[in-house]
Amino acid sequence: MSRPQDDRIPLRFAAAAQAGPGEALLIEEALGPGEGELAAIGQERPMIRFQSGGAVAIRRHGAGCFCCAERGSAAAALAALFQARALGQVAWFTGVVAVVADAMAVAGEVQSDRVAAARFRVLP
Repeated sequence: MSRPQDDRIPLRFAAAAQAGPGEALLIEEALGPGEGELAAIGQERPMIRFQSGGAVAIRRHGAGCFCCAERGSAAAALAALFQARALGQVAWFTGVVAVVADAMAVAGEVQSDRVAAARFRVLP
């Protein structure tokens, strides 16, 4: 019996310099790489920064829908990155490397957010 294919975008935790071809970056503001390091990684790489902790309320459709509910800052940043990809505003990416201080906290936030969990698969 085979397992069904998981088409969600893989999300892994590593240093920015370890991002491979086709991977976007999710960078925590407090410890993200400087501009020089990012230039070495590549300017065309999709990237979004976020501030850890706190919640973000995004109101686009009205009260009550899951995509507009209050969510953690990492989940909100991933939603913005996914939307930019869908709209062709950033280069297409097939994975995300998260550069964060607390990988367990961000993994839990993504897995508990219904929209983020439907789009992104947290890798061990």
